[in-house]
Order: sequence, then C-alpha cells, then structure tokens
Amino acid sequence: MTPFRTVFRFALFAVLCASPALAAPGAAAKAGCATPEQVKAAQLRQFHYQLQVAALNCRGDDPSLPGKWQAYVQRHSGTLSENAKVLHGYFKSAAAFDRHNTILTNRESVVVHDMPGYCEIRAPMFDKAIGLNGPQLHAYASEVVSSPDNIHPCRDPKKAEEVKPEKKKTKKAD
Repeated sequence: MTPFRTVFRFALFAVLCASPALAAPGAAAKAGCATPEQVKAAQLRQFHYQLQVAALNCRGDDPSLPGKWQAYVQRHSGTLSENAKVLHGYFKSAAAFDRHNTILTNRESVVVHDMPGYCEIRAPMFDKAIGLNGPQLHAYASEVVSSPDNIHPCRDPKKAEEVKPEKKKTKKAD
C-alpha cells in the first residue's frame, strides 16, 4: 500500500470518527484509576496520534511525513499492538477504547491550528521515533506526553492491581 493510500485511510477514519456524539468531552469511559503500565500505554497512544495528525496535516510543509508515518507504524507495529492490549484492559471495552482514541485525535486536530509552529515541532519527532526500539519509544512518548488526557494514575498503584481471590484453606481430617 502506498504511503498516500495509508494517509488517505487515516484521514477518512478521522473524518468518519469526528461525530459530535463520539467526541464529547465526557465520552471516554470512566475506567477508574490507571496502573503505571496503563499510564505509560496512554502516553504512547497519545504520542502516536500526535504523529498521525501531523502526518496528515503537515504533508504540505513536509512531503516526507506520510512516508515517515508509514515507516514508524511498520517499525513499531508490535509495540503498538501490545499498547492497544494494555489500554483495552483499562477501558474495558473496544467501544470505550475507540471513543478515547477519537477524542485524542480530534483534540490533536485542533492543536494543529492553535499551536504556532506545529509542523516544525512535530516533524523531527518522526525521525526520532523511527530510530528507537520499543522501550525507548515508550520513554520518548512519556517525555512528550507527560500527563495523558483522560487517564488518571492511581495514588496507590496497588489499588489498580487485580485482586486475586484467596484460596480457602481446608482443614485436614484428624
């Protein structure tokens, strides 16, 4: 698939998902507090959408961005797949996860027009992201997105961990 077709598909997806009902500020699921792993996954997902929106909106300023977007997605497909699994666990449903992603993309689409020098700021991120391995990408995303939208870390990470039921102790017959 050509980079243009890939970018076109992402643009079409963004337009189709831009429904006001899906993008309402409170539309993201109230999933509770997030574990450190879930916060890290949310940082990467938000960074991912920053790159996606930049690839779509800045290609006039930098025609290489759609190709760089494609290279980034190919290089990090495994990391992004694992990232989605972690966030599905946080949001509890595919629909809530999709609503969250739509909100992130729509917000970033507004930032394009509100942030002076948006394309000049985002363009170098592609080269850096492409050159990183999975753990480095997570670290870089956490530098770029220090506090992910609509994700609130637990004050006590132990509260977010799954509570395992205790096994009942059986008494030995004498």
